[in-house]
Amino acid sequence: MKIKHFSFTTQSFCDSTTANVFIHGYSAGHNFSDRALLVSQIPLSLNTEINLLAFWQSSHFTSVSMISRNVVLGASRLHPAAAVAAFAADRAVHFALARKRASLVGEALLEELEAYLLEHYPCVTRVNLVGHSLGGRVVISALRQLAKDRQACKLIIGDVLLMAAAVEVSADEAQALKTTVASPASARPGRLINAYSKSDSVLLMNVDETCLGRHEIAHFVNTEMAGFGHLDYWPRLHDVLLRTEFSGFKGQQLGVTLVQDPVLNDNLLYGLLQNVPGEVLEQGIKHLKTSSWTRFDDKQPLYSFVQEVQLLGGHCLANLVRGRGVEYAQLLDMLVEHFDLINDRQQCGAVVELEALLIRQVFDNAFPDGHAFSRSPISAVKAMAAETYFSQVDALAERLTLASYVNTPAAPLKAEAPQGMLINSETLNLTQMNAWSLLSALPSLLGTRAVGRWVTNLKTILKPGYSALVPAVAVIFFARVHWGNERGVKH
Repeated sequence: MKIKHFSFTTQSFCDSTTANVFIHGYSAGHNFSDRALLVSQIPLSLNTEINLLAFWQSSHFTSVSMISRNVVLGASRLHPAAAVAAFAADRAVHFALARKRASLVGEALLEELEAYLLEHYPCVTRVNLVGHSLGGRVVISALRQLAKDRQACKLIIGDVLLMAAAVEVSADEAQALKTTVASPASARPGRLINAYSKSDSVLLMNVDETCLGRHEIAHFVNTEMAGFGHLDYWPRLHDVLLRTEFSGFKGQQLGVTLVQDPVLNDNLLYGLLQNVPGEVLEQGIKHLKTSSWTRFDDKQPLYSFVQEVQLLGGHCLANLVRGRGVEYAQLLDMLVEHFDLINDRQQCGAVVELEALLIRQVFDNAFPDGHAFSRSPISAVKAMAAETYFSQVDALAERLTLASYVNTPAAPLKAEAPQGMLINSETLNLTQMNAWSLLSALPSLLGTRAVGRWVTNLKTILKPGYSALVPAVAVIFFARVHWGNERGVKH
């Protein structure tokens, strides 16, 4: 199976033949909270065209491996300064690996982008590329690949905007790269745009390269973003697009200023549920009301439902103390960690894909003998009547109660014994084993997967509010499959 380097998410929906593709840099897009933030920073003015975010495994500077921890701990035994030096060196190596990965994945960008567009937006013939920091390196790598083989991609490359690009390009190479964009003779010629800032001190850490993000370069349209720091480009993306005269962007809409209400501002949840039938919301409310941690205002069912979901997300007690919960994107990240799905998150570009990953895992844990959602939840839910689906969620909710967990007899489990023979709960004479030998043999008797499922189910049942939250998320997933999109509003 061919490895996918990118997962794509759509920020806006229309019938345009042009797509704007945004590529993040190092330490960005590593979880759904950060991805939702990036989505929110794309100006609404660009909604006349299709906007995509291309997520790649850029890692995060706080991601420290066990080997790195051991090295730093070992250095700390020598001297505190040695520990600091070891950590700094480790982070430098970590960035160097991410920089190398950016160049490698960039070679696959246009191929994977073309395949995604062919499946989801076959009318798109032209793309504009926007890369920030190492995302700029990804874009340059893609153009280098295209310059070598112009037949490798049928898409027309329009504007290419690099923001604080962490990559070095010579004048001669820039001239070659310029040939990959739409020619001046075309109706809409493309441009290579370099948005740079001499105030960007972060790029100075790239000591072996003179990064585009700090200076002008021949054959590019250079726009100095005076006073910009390395992290200013995404929050001030509207200004960058306006000053660089990015394709099709006039800055005619600055968006609607929302009131500072975490419930109303949660587009992935509140925005989605505004468009669903009342009976769907009632199903979600029914499950949340089973928790003693929730307090509903029946006069404001939608607002109250979103508020309670946010409060149950993550650390329920801490949320109740501070009087507000977490946004839905952050809630999904916490559920991903709870169900040990961190390694699978990178392949989920869309919110509905991450929800499907969670639903598949939840039902697989609750119904070890197999379930319709174990393989393709999105397809199964699309084809399933609402009444049937909600009965499945009810059955799931029953499995997430402590009483059901204790009283429901488990199906016989089979696993390979050390000698290769099969053992199950019906043939094993437990009276011949003492308590210690039973405990030590448990992983081999049940199998690693079964033990993991058992422990995860128990954690879900015991964690405050989670036995009500998980079925509620299953209802939200149903709503998104049938009425939603990436912004949570109907299209």
